[in-house]
Amino acid sequence: MDTKSLVQALVDAEIAPKQSGLERKVAKAELEISGLAKLKSAMQNLQTACSNLNDARDFNFSAISNSNNNALSATLNGSDVTYGSQNIIVSQLAKPTIMTSDSIFDKTASLNANNDIFSFTVDGSQSSITLDADDSLEDLATKINDADNGVTARIVSVDGSSYKLFLQSKNPGVENSIVVNNDFLNIGFNEVQNAQDAVVSYNGVSITRSSNLIADLIPGVTLSLKNVSVDAASIEVTRDDAAAADAIKNLVASFNEFNSLVNDLTSVGDQTSEAGAFASDPTVRDILNQAKDLFIDEGSTAGSNIKRMMDLGVMVDRYGVYQVDDNLLNNALSNHFDEIKKYFSADTNDQSIYGVANRGFAGDLIKQMDDYLGFNGFIQSRESINKNSVDDLSEAQDKLSEKQTALEERYTAQFTTMNKIMSEMNSLKDYLDNQLNNMPFTSNNK
Repeated sequence: MDTKSLVQALVDAEIAPKQSGLERKVAKAELEISGLAKLKSAMQNLQTACSNLNDARDFNFSAISNSNNNALSATLNGSDVTYGSQNIIVSQLAKPTIMTSDSIFDKTASLNANNDIFSFTVDGSQSSITLDADDSLEDLATKINDADNGVTARIVSVDGSSYKLFLQSKNPGVENSIVVNNDFLNIGFNEVQNAQDAVVSYNGVSITRSSNLIADLIPGVTLSLKNVSVDAASIEVTRDDAAAADAIKNLVASFNEFNSLVNDLTSVGDQTSEAGAFASDPTVRDILNQAKDLFIDEGSTAGSNIKRMMDLGVMVDRYGVYQVDDNLLNNALSNHFDEIKKYFSADTNDQSIYGVANRGFAGDLIKQMDDYLGFNGFIQSRESINKNSVDDLSEAQDKLSEKQTALEERYTAQFTTMNKIMSEMNSLKDYLDNQLNNMPFTSNNK
C-alpha cells in the first residue's frame, strides 16, 4: 500500500477543517490588529494637529522683517511678541579678552616650573593652577582648560620655531574679562584684545549688553549683532494670518484623513469591496460621530462672531469631506482673530485633560481622543484583547500541530504494521500456492 498517501489523506480529513477555521480566526485577528493600529495613528495625528492650536501662545503667528541684515540678524524665538517696528543701530560689538604668553621655542619642553602657580579670575571666580617641574606649555594649556572657569587656552605656532599660549574668555563682555593674578610667562602683560560690551541704540536710547546675542530687547525677538553700523536696522514684527490659516487647514486635513480611515474601517463591504476591520463595531463609528459633532455644534468657548467651525469657512461637501473656504477664513482671521484664538484655545496655556473647565475646540477634541486612547480606553482595551487573542490562537496552533504530528505517527505505525502483516500473508499465499501446484493430483502433474 502507498502508506504515505493514505496517512496524508486521513490526517488531512481530520486536521484540515480545524486548520481552516483557525486560519480564519487568525486572519480576522490580524485584520483587526492592523485596523486598530491605523485608527490609533490617525487619532494621534489628529491630536497633534489640534495641539498646534491648543494654547493661546500657539496663536503668536508672526512674521519679521529686517532692513539691515549686514548689521544684525533678527529671528522670532517663540515668546510672546509685540507687533510694531523698532530701530536698532549697532554702535559697538561685544568682544572677549584675549591674552598671549611670551614666545616659547618648544611647546613640549619643560617650563622649569617647580610648584609655580598660575592663577586667573573671571567674573569673580578665581582658578589657581600648580605646575609640576616637568610641565610644558601644552601641559599648562591642558590644565587651564580642565579648570573650566570661562577661559579657553590654546597653543599657536608663531613663526614655525616658536609658540605662544593664547588665553581667551569664552564669553564676550566686560563682566567676563580675564584678570591674571599670578603668572610667570607675562601673560597678564600681553593683552591683545580688551573685553568690551555690545552697545546698541534702541529707538534712540543707548543700551549695553555683555553679549552680541540679545533676546530681551524686542519681545519675542532674538538679535544677533554682526557689524557696527551707521544706518539703523528697522525690525518690524507683524501678525502672520497666512500661517494661522495654514494651521487651521492642517487641522481640517487631519480630520479628513481620520474621517476617511474610520469610514473604511467601518465599511460593511459589498460585491466589489471587503468589509472593514470594524464593520460591526458601533464604538469606532461613535468615535467619529462625536468628533463630527464638535465641527457642527457651538464651541465650548464660542464668541459673538466665531461660534462654530462654519464661521471659519469650514463646511462639509456632499461627499462628507470637510472643505475650507479661503475667503471666509481669511476674512475671519482679519476681523476676529482674538475670537478665533479663544474659540480654539479658551485663551489658556498648558491645559489639563482633567477637570471640567472649558478647553476650546482644540482642547475638546484632544480630550475626546484621549478618552479613547488613554488608560483603559477603547484602544488600550482592544490592544489587550487582541494580544490575548493572538496568544490563544498561537497556543491553539501549537496544539493542532502537535495533534497532526501524533496522528501522522499513529497512522504511519498502523499502516506499517498492516503492510508487514500483508507481506507475511502474501508470502504464506505464495508458499501454499507452490505446495498445491506440486501435489500429484494437481492438473500440472497429470
